[in-house]
Amino acid sequence: MKKKLKRILDIVMTLMLPCLMAYELIGQKTHEILGLSMVMLFIVHHAMNWQWHKNLFNGRYTAYRAVLTALDILMIAVFIDQAVTGIMMAKHVFPFIKHVGRRSFARVLHLLGAYWGFALCCLHAGMHMSNMIRKWRSKASLVRLLTAAPALGVFGYGVYAFIGRGLPGYMTLKEQFVFFDYEEPLTLFFMDYAAIMLALILLGAVLGYGLQKVRRRTCR
Repeated sequence: MKKKLKRILDIVMTLMLPCLMAYELIGQKTHEILGLSMVMLFIVHHAMNWQWHKNLFNGRYTAYRAVLTALDILMIAVFIDQAVTGIMMAKHVFPFIKHVGRRSFARVLHLLGAYWGFALCCLHAGMHMSNMIRKWRSKASLVRLLTAAPALGVFGYGVYAFIGRGLPGYMTLKEQFVFFDYEEPLTLFFMDYAAIMLALILLGAVLGYGLQKVRRRTCR
C-alpha cells in the first residue's frame, strides 16, 4: 500500500512539473498554489522515504549511489530555494507576509532554481528507471530496433525543445527574464516540455545504467 501511494505521489509531482514551468500562461495565483502544493508534496515524499535520511551515512557508496545522492541533496537545496524565494515574492497565497529583502534578487534565484529543479527532478526519475535499459537490452534485436527509433526521435525533439525554449540561457542566467508567447496554445507548450522531460529522464536512465555497470565491472 505504501509503495503504491509513493508511486501515485511521484506521478502527481511529475505531472505538476510542466504546469509549474508554464507560470504566466496559467496565471500567477495558480502558479503560487501549485508551487506551494509541490513543496508540501516534496516534504511528504521525503517523510515517506525517511530511511534514505537514516542511512545517508551508512553502507558503501557505489558510483551510482554517490551520483544519485548528490542529485537528491541538490534537489533538497533547490526546493528550499524555491520555497523561500516563492514566499518572498508571493502575492496571492501569502498576502499577509510582508516582503523582505530584494524581490528582484529573489526572482533571479527563483528562476534559476525552477529550471535546475526541473532538470534535476527528471534526471532523478530517470536514474530510478535505469533498470528499464537493462530489460531493453535483453530483448530481441528487432524489438530493440523498433523501440529505439521512436525513443531517439523523442530524445532528439526533447533536445531541440530544450534549446528552442531557452533553457540553457535560463540555467546559466544569461537570460534573466522568461519569454512566454501568450498566443501559443498551451498544448504546444506542454508537448515541448513533455518532450524535454522524457529526454532528461532517458538521459538519467542511461546515466544510471552506465554507473551500475561500472559497479558490476569493479566487483568482478
